[in-house]
Amino acid sequence: MATVKSRLGQTIVGQVLSDRYIIERELGQQASRSTLLAKDLQSNQQVVIKLLSVDEKVRQDDLNLFEQEAEILKSLSHPCIPTYLDYFQQASSSGRSLALVQSYVNGRSLEDCFTAKRNFTEAEAKQIAKSILYILIYLQSRRPAIVHRDIKPSSIILANKKVHLVDFGSVRTLFNQHNGIAFTLLSPHDYSPPEQSSGQALTASDLYSLGLTIIAIVTGKRPFQLPHKDHRIDFEQLNCEPWSNLTPEFADWLMWMTEIDLENRLKSAMQALQALDAAQVRRA
Repeated sequence: MATVKSRLGQTIVGQVLSDRYIIERELGQQASRSTLLAKDLQSNQQVVIKLLSVDEKVRQDDLNLFEQEAEILKSLSHPCIPTYLDYFQQASSSGRSLALVQSYVNGRSLEDCFTAKRNFTEAEAKQIAKSILYILIYLQSRRPAIVHRDIKPSSIILANKKVHLVDFGSVRTLFNQHNGIAFTLLSPHDYSPPEQSSGQALTASDLYSLGLTIIAIVTGKRPFQLPHKDHRIDFEQLNCEPWSNLTPEFADWLMWMTEIDLENRLKSAMQALQALDAAQVRRA
């Protein structure tokens, strides 16, 4: 098997970690992190290994998020969330790396579908939205409540006739909070809610990201490609197919999910699901 070099400076493909996991390929890289697909020699199952290089360059925030992801995943048990499997230290060329092992979801991400120009009907989009809302209800019902903080097309996987939520690298509990808001700075992306740019995160933040993700898959346009006015999506200028083919109730629900003002946005996954099921339209 050919070998490749990761940004961590290690030969990874074919390497066996912790005398148990043989690396098959690299799935992604980000700063001092590397995500690997491996085979568990004990269970003969594919797994995902996240590696964080621990050296003088690693930020304390990155270390905290990595350890937090491991602790939170360890506490969760949901068929559509990756399962925590193992956690260990691995020697590396830079000193050492922390390794988090979780179950592998073998499917197609919404990002893959988007890239392939896969068109989603309103019914399909609703089913995806409901499936993620059920997962968020589970997370938000935990004590303390949990926010994912990184919902986007690449973190939603269609596999085995189910919709899975992955990529818990930015996950946060609302334990140390003020009025239900956690403060931690994250690098923003196209699907981030505006409040996260100032370090805030709350249950409504995940709703914004989910709403924007659903808008992207039904319109075939990424957030930056959508018309904007005053830093928000200009839905009046979005009066074209396939957006114009959505029922008014579903279109209104998506606008409700992506309100810039937190006071006007849906507050919880349960509230969002109830509004979607009831085809509820906001009252003026």
